[in-house]
Amino acid sequence: MSVIEGIYHNPDTGTDERRSLACDANGRLLIAPAQAATWSAGPMIPRATFTTPTVDLGETHAYTLLIARKSGVASRLEAMEIQTSVDGTRWLPAAGIFRNQNVAWYRPPQGSDYFTVQGRPIGRFARIVYRNGQTDQADLVLELAALAGA
Repeated sequence: MSVIEGIYHNPDTGTDERRSLACDANGRLLIAPAQAATWSAGPMIPRATFTTPTVDLGETHAYTLLIARKSGVASRLEAMEIQTSVDGTRWLPAAGIFRNQNVAWYRPPQGSDYFTVQGRPIGRFARIVYRNGQTDQADLVLELAALAGA
């Protein structure tokens, strides 16, 4: 599958928009929109874990980048990981996007109110696993975005 990124002039808004297009092995054009999901985990006690529901990216998805975002209370020793699966049963960390980090996992040194994790999808399914640190979370929110052509 090939992913091409280009600029599309939207006649309705008069603005230029960045768009991603994907072609399958036969050269057929596939639609490659972004996909996003949000979960409110609510309050969490220290050292608790929250795993989001599974996101189905689609059997022939063209997504090349997953971004997870945390919003809550800074909690020392907290960590977040993007996991992917080919069958929705066996889960492994998504591939990392940086040379010095080969999995999509991050633990901010002192915790952080907001932080992100980026990874490459391997398989059809994705989810976020968040482990709280040493501080209660009042209202934890997690977001996952799947982007094509990034």
